[in-house]
Amino acid sequence: MNGKEILPEELLDKVRKYAEGVYIYIPKHDSKKSKWGEKTNYHREMELRNQHIYDKYLEGVKMSLLAEHYHLSLQSIRRIILSQKRKMERVIVMIEELLKEWNIEATPVQIYHSAWNINNSYVLKTYDNPNGLQRNIVMMKTLHEAGIPVPEIIKLPDGRDYLIHNSAMYILTTKLNGKNIVNLNKCDDIWFFEFGAILAKLHIAFQECAKSISYWNNSMLEEMQGWVSRNLLKLKPEYLEPEDIKNSIDELSEIYDDLPKQLIHRDVHLGNFLFDNGVFSGYIDFDLSQSNIRIFDLCYFLLGILLEEDNNRVEEEKWYEIIRQVISGYDSTTPLSSIEKNAIACVMKNIELLFTAYYLGVGDEKLARDSAKLFSFVKQNEDKIQSIMK
Repeated sequence: MNGKEILPEELLDKVRKYAEGVYIYIPKHDSKKSKWGEKTNYHREMELRNQHIYDKYLEGVKMSLLAEHYHLSLQSIRRIILSQKRKMERVIVMIEELLKEWNIEATPVQIYHSAWNINNSYVLKTYDNPNGLQRNIVMMKTLHEAGIPVPEIIKLPDGRDYLIHNSAMYILTTKLNGKNIVNLNKCDDIWFFEFGAILAKLHIAFQECAKSISYWNNSMLEEMQGWVSRNLLKLKPEYLEPEDIKNSIDELSEIYDDLPKQLIHRDVHLGNFLFDNGVFSGYIDFDLSQSNIRIFDLCYFLLGILLEEDNNRVEEEKWYEIIRQVISGYDSTTPLSSIEKNAIACVMKNIELLFTAYYLGVGDEKLARDSAKLFSFVKQNEDKIQSIMK
């Protein structure tokens, strides 16, 4: 933990008299015995943290930035990444054998925890949920037929769409051109306007997909009033006021029935959109798609921009202009209702409460705090956010 975030300045100045620019372990007082399961939770938190670090590394984030973000030494980051790579050695050997089923000889390169780059021409992805896999297959085929740039499925020689091995399922697709790494600070207003239009076109295509696939008909309001409220009430994070939680959920309940619902992506971030020299080239990853309020995707994407790493983080004033351009781009392709525009800040707040509750539930305190901070930021600036919609 960064001392500046948890210690008052006057205490930090006193500590600096003894040590500065180094990492200090502060042991527990002898009177504070560990509770049952405490060490287990700690190990789980460390494993989650290490997985996050490795995923960011695979995305192309530099080790020096990872060290700064996680308050670790560069040596510790290298050690974590090496440890995660070693865990993958057996998996690589197994995937090399599986690829022979498609008559392909290749050394796979990991993209993220469940996907592999094959000869820079294909992507092999693993699934453990057969329903999710079947839905993705139908969705990719439907979107492709509608002219939407998505990966094409490479069938096995016997005509199957996917391979089953040790209870896991593997699907091979073409690899679209482009990368999912974009420097947001180099993107102008036109780029963000066009991104809004791209998302709108995907939503239009999803309406066609909804005629052909079975999908989860989810209610964000039921989630907020159900497991989200229960988690936050049970775990009582000290960085969130109970009244703020209640008011935000009540606000959503008042407008929820009037918000248009449809099949949405549900995981709209730059990692799932590909760009070739800054030009959009395709959509990937529909694993979390579901029926929900359609502005969820817009709000989720705009919030995600604020969570980008330091080298890709935009200034607050630019973020407000990004909101304007993305919403305008979407609105130019498929109009948003006035109720949807007026609900942007409300939905943003509830999204961050949802993620705070989720991360608390899985024991990831750091990401829970990050989500809560974003909730507070939106709450403090909701008038400014909503003024953009006028």
